[in-house]
Amino acid sequence: MGETIAGYALEEIIHAYGRMVSSICRRMIQDETVAEDAAQEVWLAVMKSLPTFKGQSKLSTWIYTITTRVVMNFARNERQHSTRFLRNYFYGETRPLPQESGFDKELWVKEMCDKCLTGMLHCLDNESRLAYIFREMAQLPYDEIAPILNKDEQTIRQTISRSRRKLRNFLKDECALFNPNGSCRCRMKRWVQEVELPQEYQKLRQMVYTVCILRESETILPGKNFWQKYL
Repeated sequence: MGETIAGYALEEIIHAYGRMVSSICRRMIQDETVAEDAAQEVWLAVMKSLPTFKGQSKLSTWIYTITTRVVMNFARNERQHSTRFLRNYFYGETRPLPQESGFDKELWVKEMCDKCLTGMLHCLDNESRLAYIFREMAQLPYDEIAPILNKDEQTIRQTISRSRRKLRNFLKDECALFNPNGSCRCRMKRWVQEVELPQEYQKLRQMVYTVCILRESETILPGKNFWQKYL
């Protein structure tokens, strides 16, 4: 076993929470470099405070509370966009393929879709976006999200419900991954169809009752663990 602090193996913490914290930061912050800085600051805060962790809450709750404090500070400069703005932004001429050597078309398409998904989440304000991410991506129960965000459980339920409706209505019309039969005119649509990305999502839709594109994306799009470098 590797290094431990206060009885916790750091390698296990990195494997258990590193990718999810990294994903939360990526979805909250559009600039990936800034998102990585945020994830690394969460790691430093966890390492600094871990010796004093007394187990009065679950380790996950404690880590996500630190994540909230850090990422909300980084996200203060993020702009909230209207769905009309997003429609205008994503529409247009088909995005040209890069002309670089060793170009991997499928990986590029997934990277672009990953950026688009983060952009779409910015139709929500920072706090609503984070609550939605905790519920739909981290799959935290409402009664765990509430103390993390310092809200009562009913408020969290209402916030997430409103966020779901807003995103579902937008994605149904605008995203070929969410609705392959929709009227999407996204500039990436041609390439998304050519690499058959909607079919990958369809396989997952058949396995779950409620479609959550955010959770699906973590298994299909290129996820990152910014904590991996600390192993």
